[in-house]
Amino acid sequence: MSRNADGSLSIKGDSDALIVKGLVALVLAMFDGRPLAEVAGLDAAGFFAAIGLKDHLTSQRANGLASMVARIKAEAAKG
Repeated sequence: MSRNADGSLSIKGDSDALIVKGLVALVLAMFDGRPLAEVAGLDAAGFFAAIGLKDHLTSQRANGLASMVARIKAEAAKG
């Protein structure tokens, strides 16, 4: 994860596990390229709930997804 010169966030991620690869793709689509100030206001949990994702994840994967989002928001908050 890095910050671009224009103040946006650059995120890269991958996984060997196909399910996790898909979760990473969702997170990247939501946060990559967004201005740092905008990242804090994004409701990732609300989006995931709206598409019914929580109903299809184990608690371990749901926790991992929440941790990814929390880390991205924490890094963005550092400015």
